Amino acid sequence: MAKIRVIQFHPYDPTHPNVGGIGSIIRALIKFAPSDFDIYFVGVSVDIQLHPVGQWQRLKLDGRSFHFLPVMEAPVGRFEKIPRTLKFAWALWRHRAQIDLHDALLEFHRIEPSAIFWLASNHKVLFLHGHHGKDYYNPKSEVKWSRFPAIYFWLERHLIVRIKQVYIVRADAVAHYQQRYPAMRDCIQFIPTWVDETIFRPLPATGRRQLKQQFARQHQFDRGKKILLFVGRFVGQKDPLLLLHAYQEFKRHRDDTILVMIGAGELESDMRRFIREQGLEANVRILAPRSHQKISEWMNAVDCLCLSSAFEGMPVVLLEALYCGVPVVSTDTGEASRLIPNDSIGRLVREHAPQPFMQALRQILSQPSDPWACQQQATPYTAQTVLHRLHSRYRELAEIVDAKPPSMAAR
Repeated sequence: MAKIRVIQFHPYDPTHPNVGGIGSIIRALIKFAPSDFDIYFVGVSVDIQLHPVGQWQRLKLDGRSFHFLPVMEAPVGRFEKIPRTLKFAWALWRHRAQIDLHDALLEFHRIEPSAIFWLASNHKVLFLHGHHGKDYYNPKSEVKWSRFPAIYFWLERHLIVRIKQVYIVRADAVAHYQQRYPAMRDCIQFIPTWVDETIFRPLPATGRRQLKQQFARQHQFDRGKKILLFVGRFVGQKDPLLLLHAYQEFKRHRDDTILVMIGAGELESDMRRFIREQGLEANVRILAPRSHQKISEWMNAVDCLCLSSAFEGMPVVLLEALYCGVPVVSTDTGEASRLIPNDSIGRLVREHAPQPFMQALRQILSQPSDPWACQQQATPYTAQTVLHRLHSRYRELAEIVDAKPPSMAAR
């Protein structure tokens, strides 16, 4: 029996450590692909010496073999005036002859690159990782389309009619898109994000203590202090400065904590300046992105995960923390309320401001933690559970010969 060929497209390098939720999702889609799937990933290269642009390579991700074609270089930390998604689309056009579309499902995590394959009859699957109808009007958005949302929605309207299946990780966005494109109602569905349970799993109490002691030695802080953890991109959407302002307030009430922030992004210099000006150097550690295994170790060593985002889809990092048995404090955005339904596993901050966030931190650290309750909340969202339905849908699409779009009337 012929294998199901799935070609994924996104300006991402699956070989490089990354703290973004989309990256975690893509890695899991590769890692957990069934044996009857042949996975091809077309992305970018962080290191062109290891992964030259324009050359297919057969690689392994956590033991799962896949094919990788970088179509452009994307060094970490480089400022980009032109949106990377548009540069990626142009690079796809230049390298399109190297991409064999025969009998392949095409999977996209942004809609813009699908324009390159407008005329292709292949079934196309689109993942939307937020609520673009709201996100692109949010002043905290770093996506350059937020300056020209009308142009984006014009482009989306013309491209989405060529998509066979749309998955969105926010329930309210599903309703919005079904109303916006009524002819595609049945093709637009909610899908929860998921946690890779083979990496993110709770350790026994002794293992947690050992990790905490290890990190205290490595990063020079008192091992008796409680640890607050932030993992994410240092950009407006994630609003790490809100967390720093809340932590500054928090320290006025108790001085037995340390804040560890793992990530990278354009706000890092502002964060470091705030830490220096407020005299928080002894209490805050900013660390570069780590592998998923290292993030899992940190989550098993900390006392609380903090998510200060201005907007979200269904945050993968919340699932990862909960599955590790760690309570969370999060702004009430996206699907956070789905994951934090009660006070035993965390707090939702409904007002996007430092004072309420600080109060939530005080509350969560003043109560006994319940690792079992945290993990149980995340258990329905393990990768193997969620992806089983997705893989079934991909098999259905692979069996459909007629690859016409759902309805050109969706225009």
